[in-house]
Amino acid sequence: MAAAHFNYFTLFPQLPIEIRLQIWQLALEPEAPGRVLFCFKDGCWKPRRLTAADPHFNPVNDEFNLTLEFRHELLDVVDFELVLFSVSREAQSVACQYIESQKLRRSDNAAMCVFVRGYDTARDVLFIPTAAALYGFLSEHLERLWKPDLEDMLVYRPDPSIVRLAITPCGLDSVASHLWDVWELCSLELETLYIVANAPENTEQPSEGQHWEILSAHDAAYVWDASAGQMAWHGEHCIDGPLGELFALMETCAAVLPEKFIEMKIKRAELRAAYMVRR
Repeated sequence: MAAAHFNYFTLFPQLPIEIRLQIWQLALEPEAPGRVLFCFKDGCWKPRRLTAADPHFNPVNDEFNLTLEFRHELLDVVDFELVLFSVSREAQSVACQYIESQKLRRSDNAAMCVFVRGYDTARDVLFIPTAAALYGFLSEHLERLWKPDLEDMLVYRPDPSIVRLAITPCGLDSVASHLWDVWELCSLELETLYIVANAPENTEQPSEGQHWEILSAHDAAYVWDASAGQMAWHGEHCIDGPLGELFALMETCAAVLPEKFIEMKIKRAELRAAYMVRR
């Protein structure tokens, strides 16, 4: 059997450092991630005493300085694998630029090339995997007010800063008659409600170094047109296609929204069909 022949670029180490770094970057640096999913969990609503640095601080009466906040930093972190970091010292310098740009940090209990980061409301999606979890998301802050440490107290509750939320078709169906509750909790911040067509039964962290991202399905979105006072479809949304039942459910559940959106002065909102993918 003939021996295998491999071609090696033996002159690579002799190239100028600038060119070598550019080659590492083009060859191995990963693309920036898309919309990353962070799974909702109970226990993120926490009380806090306002300080003089807070805009709602009351310097006269401290009884008004108790707040109940949704703490995004309590959500579980997600993994990102960055093979470039372990290739060589030169490649590592390129990887460090990417790590800084994505605000990643080394994982405590993972391989050398696995990094993590927490939820970023500006770019990430909060995922609520079940109808029961959606109920908890909508009610936990109310139930928390009846705990002994907050009962009969004056508590200020700012709206959680959530721009993108993802739920399942079962979750959507469970709030069909009162879907506006999602916007009332998140106030004007919420722009996109994703309906995930393929949510797996187990949505916990995938294999080490992997995470979940969300992709729009056929770019189909049911969009609030504030000027016309109604919802309208954008993108491919064939009712007879494989996502026909989901599109019909979105239309049915969104029927309660226009009146509330006008009342709440919502300017921008959409329901978007989507898929979950492992990265």
